[in-house]
Amino acid sequence: MPTQTEPDDFETRARRVLADEPELLARLLSLRGEVQSLAAHRIPSLAPPPAGMLNSRNQHLLDEAARLLGKEKFEKVFGFPAEERINLVDPSLVNDK
Repeated sequence: MPTQTEPDDFETRARRVLADEPELLARLLSLRGEVQSLAAHRIPSLAPPPAGMLNSRNQHLLDEAARLLGKEKFEKVFGFPAEERINLVDPSLVNDK
């Protein structure tokens, strides 16, 4: 019988911030599921995807979350302002040829 995993820090914080808005929480967690699914999908290639592509895709998904939540709730859930640009991969450390 499968066991349910404990929520991680992100989900715990999102549940706390959006406790009075279950539909919004559900939409955010659904968006997160899409992100995780995309991240798990391997791009057919011998080389890893370029840093710029990974960072662009990540930023697009953060922008979607910001549109969904609004600036105030976004910052409460994510811990940084919606306007802040996030690079998951430092392009200077990756060979993007």
